[in-house]
Amino acid sequence: MSDSGSVQNSSIVSHETGGTEDTTNTGGSSGVSSIPLAMVPAYKHLKKSGFRDKPLPELPSHRFQYSVWHDLREACLTGTQLKAPRVRDGPKEKEDAFYDLKDDHNQLIHHSLHGRRRREHRHMLEEWEQAKFASLSYQELYHKYQRTNFYNILGRLHSVEHLFITHNEINDLSSFSFPRCTELNLSNNYISSFKNLPKIPSIKSLNLEDNDIDSYNGLSRLKSTPITELYLNGNPVCFQINYRPKVFQILTQLKVLDGVNKLQTDLEFQDPGDVEEPGSNGCVIQ
Repeated sequence: MSDSGSVQNSSIVSHETGGTEDTTNTGGSSGVSSIPLAMVPAYKHLKKSGFRDKPLPELPSHRFQYSVWHDLREACLTGTQLKAPRVRDGPKEKEDAFYDLKDDHNQLIHHSLHGRRRREHRHMLEEWEQAKFASLSYQELYHKYQRTNFYNILGRLHSVEHLFITHNEINDLSSFSFPRCTELNLSNNYISSFKNLPKIPSIKSLNLEDNDIDSYNGLSRLKSTPITELYLNGNPVCFQINYRPKVFQILTQLKVLDGVNKLQTDLEFQDPGDVEEPGSNGCVIQ
């Protein structure tokens, strides 16, 4: 006696595709249905042609793998047009073939300038002195070349108004000056003191989240600026008693701290004696 709910599967090898057809037979009172499922091996036609035995061809763009925009023979970009430039040094092979590389039309890829003329050409196209906006985050400054050129660029940003230099392991910018900068994002670095900040007399919005600042030393240097927004989340100083009242006391022009508008309670200092010590019956939030 057969079970009306039983399912029988049979596997059939397809001679056309070289794959497997799974035929599912379902027995029941309503009859039997057969559904063939063909499994076709991927890239079968490539296997037959011996594709795997041939080396992959180089892409036409491989000639440009070490090229920088200011090295190109017909460069039309300037540094002020770049949204997020990267500071990198090419390998020795780049210079070995610099003046010989040609494109698909047998035209030289790079310019023919040498020495001082080449450096002046690069300086002219970079045009960092005219940049209003600069984003130099995630530079991974592990090598001397990268660090040197990164700080050289910062030293040329005389006109920058919006500057983003996050995630760069920076610990001190006190020797730099950005006189026109109104927005500076230095989050996710190693800044340990307000004294290590650059000179920013026009600053309005300053982001120092996730650094190592543990005191208010140097914060008063911002009193003479038009700063209205300050972000310090993730710094040890944030966990001090009376943190918000203290910051607003020093920077009376400040309107927003850590994304929260100034409140009346931010002007009221809490008595340290009213704060319960760890281990008491109170709740300690870390």
